[in-house]
Amino acid sequence: MLIHYKTASCRIGCSDGINREFMKTNFKQKIIDQARSEGLQVTALREQVLDIVLQQSGVIKAYNVLSQMQQQSEGAVAPPTAYRALDFWAEQGVLHKVAAVNGYILCSHAQHECNDHCHDHEEAEAHHSAFILVCTECGTADEQTLSHEWAALRAGVAESGFALKEEHVVLTGICKKCQK
Repeated sequence: MLIHYKTASCRIGCSDGINREFMKTNFKQKIIDQARSEGLQVTALREQVLDIVLQQSGVIKAYNVLSQMQQQSEGAVAPPTAYRALDFWAEQGVLHKVAAVNGYILCSHAQHECNDHCHDHEEAEAHHSAFILVCTECGTADEQTLSHEWAALRAGVAESGFALKEEHVVLTGICKKCQK
């Protein structure tokens, strides 16, 4: 399951005047409905992790998710439980698992619900590719989906005979806010 929208710029334009909390709740339900329609089991723990990550920004660390799960639960939650749930949502395209930052990043497409003007329906079945910009000062992450740049990158990779497994590149630096 990959819920796919084309551009990062639609994150800015779609939410004008719209209640963000409603959008997250609505999109959460769409994510769950899509997973179930594909025969996947969305357990209470997976749903709890989805709730937690949809409230996060920047790099999501498994132990932070685990800590929140333990605060919300009456009993102890083992670390593998959090990792398995995070990996499940990464496999569904909701999160990017990024070894370079030892964590997960919420896919920009899971942070909002766009109108038709944001969709590129021809690319809906294409692999989701992203340049992920991570600020080393504050930890914010920004996902950029740059179709033309990825097309050039894929062409170069194909010429070399290399088969890509994941299509995201993590670039670290200092965000505009932290530069001030």
